Amino acid sequence: MRLLKRHRTDISVSNARRSESFRTLRHDRYWWHQLGDTDYVPSIYETLLDPEWEILEAWFRETEDHQLVGEINVPAMCLVQGFVSGGGIRRIVQLGHYSGYSSLLIGFMLRRMNAQRGLFSIDIDADATAFTRRWIVRAGLADYVTLHVGDSADPVSIRESRSALGAQPQLVLIDSSHQYGHTLRELDMWSDELPVGALMLLHDTSTFAERWDTKAQGGVGQALAEWVPEHREMSAINLNAFVAPGADANALVYRDACGLAILQRTGRR
Repeated sequence: MRLLKRHRTDISVSNARRSESFRTLRHDRYWWHQLGDTDYVPSIYETLLDPEWEILEAWFRETEDHQLVGEINVPAMCLVQGFVSGGGIRRIVQLGHYSGYSSLLIGFMLRRMNAQRGLFSIDIDADATAFTRRWIVRAGLADYVTLHVGDSADPVSIRESRSALGAQPQLVLIDSSHQYGHTLRELDMWSDELPVGALMLLHDTSTFAERWDTKAQGGVGQALAEWVPEHREMSAINLNAFVAPGADANALVYRDACGLAILQRTGRR
């Protein structure tokens, strides 16, 4: 027991400084680290091996230098980690990877689980995908992450995902266009691909996140509000759907003003 306690203490001290500098940086991407009571290393960083954290630190520097900032946030990725690691999920489809933050983190999780070919990630931006692919290779994750350039609402993506994963996905993470109409098409197409019990996570589902819809049609949240009642085969909870612009993240229980919906297929149509 003493050896175990000592080992755990050493890990804590070793990892304690990993993201502490984020608390002092001015860039908006570090907002979570600057909340009133988040002066600690979140699990998505704490569990990384030292070489993996070095990769992520270098990725942060390069994406800022090239103005490629736009990743999913810490609270959402911690939830993803809980589902993937805690649930042993080994087949994941990601709609929208942009510059690769979440693809790297999921790839690190899958490598820890020895789940090769576990992530199939789609993005319509060829340049962003090339950037992400370079970092996936640099991180040694090419055996775990497959990247695809295309429209995540195009049926071709279904065929490509089946080829890459070898079976239907257990989890679909939607963080792509944030457009109302496109999100409806993604929901229709990918929900049909899910086996019973599988999960779908959608980021940016709050009132606050409606701003990302360039056509001002309500974005992901509005699409979800219309779609879920018509699909009884899916159960759903939309975390922070009510959060509006100007909300204080310090006052939220789930500390993500952008919102995150959790859907599960519980039956067939």
